[in-house]
Formats: sequence, C-alpha cells, structure tokens
Amino acid sequence: MEKSFENVDLDLKFDYHGSDWGIINADASRVKEFIFYEKNNIFEKGVKSSFIELIIASMNDAILENKVDYEIRFLFSEYLYSIEQTEYHLMLIAYWVSIKDNDEFPVGFLIEELFDIKDK
Repeated sequence: MEKSFENVDLDLKFDYHGSDWGIINADASRVKEFIFYEKNNIFEKGVKSSFIELIIASMNDAILENKVDYEIRFLFSEYLYSIEQTEYHLMLIAYWVSIKDNDEFPVGFLIEELFDIKDK
C-alpha cells in the first residue's frame, strides 16, 4: 500500500501538514530514522519528493547542530545516490547546492562534494 501524507504524519508523529512539509518537519536527531523509513515504504505521488526534502533538511540541521558522525554521513550519501533521478528530484538536489552557505545551508557543500559538482 502506498503511503499518503496522512499515513506518514501518523507514523512519524508529525503535527504539521501544510506547504514546506519536508522543511517544517525536519529534525536533526531523526536523519537515520527518516532514511530507514523512506527505504521501507512506498509513497503516493508527491510524498516521495517531500520526503527527499525532509531528509536533506534534516541533514542540514544535523550539520548545523554538529550531530553528524560517519554512520549518518554514509547513510545520507547512500540515500542520495539511490534517489530516482527524475528531473524534479535532480532540480531539488541542485537547489540545495545553489543555496549552500556555511551559516544556514551547509548541506549544500556536502551534496556538492558527494556529486563532485564544480562551480562554473
């Protein structure tokens, strides 16, 4: 059965259900949990893309809060490499690289490194 936003909200105990769902529900302490949850579920259209954003935003928060260890970095890298390479998903990943910033969005630097993206 494909999971809807409502199913995911119940499973993960999220209270927020509106726009920017992935960013608002981000949690630095739950990166590993979110990755495992995503790997073990099938989502309705739209939920998958929002879940990608949830994981990236959570990883960004984890970097900012110094909660990244080797295991989390490896799982995040493995997760990004496994994402279906649709045009939208690639644009979502590129967006995080485009806003990279040491103070607010350091995950962009990590994504840039993982995908060996060079500034033009």
